[in-house]
Amino acid sequence: MRDSELRGIILAALYNQRRRDPVSLDQELGGLRVPSSATESILRQLEKKGLIERPFRPLSGLGNGRITQEGIEVIEGKRSPPVSILFQHVNSQTDTDNIQKVSDTKLNVTIDHSQASQDKPKSPFGWISKWVMDMLEKFGWI
Repeated sequence: MRDSELRGIILAALYNQRRRDPVSLDQELGGLRVPSSATESILRQLEKKGLIERPFRPLSGLGNGRITQEGIEVIEGKRSPPVSILFQHVNSQTDTDNIQKVSDTKLNVTIDHSQASQDKPKSPFGWISKWVMDMLEKFGWI
């Protein structure tokens, strides 16, 4: 597995915990498909690029950490990644890996206005939250 894929797996796992204080990286990343020999190196790469922060590192283990605002923006497509990152997910219907490369290209999304008017959020925050959730669902990230 390439480093760009490993970065995507780790960053996506930390994105899922973005609303929490720093989490135990050993606990959060232990069940992922990331070789344990590569995990520390990938974490250092993500930290160096400002996509995660690790305020506390014990003498053994991975310590605690969380995704930064820059990391969230990379996953949500609002910012170009400073390093190659591939996000992958498993499509449960075909059981094959689908890999998507993050880039600075804009997404063209068509909207069915008949249904959109029924689900129209009342505030800008609600609209943005709904759009982000729709995009994450569209790409199979949730």
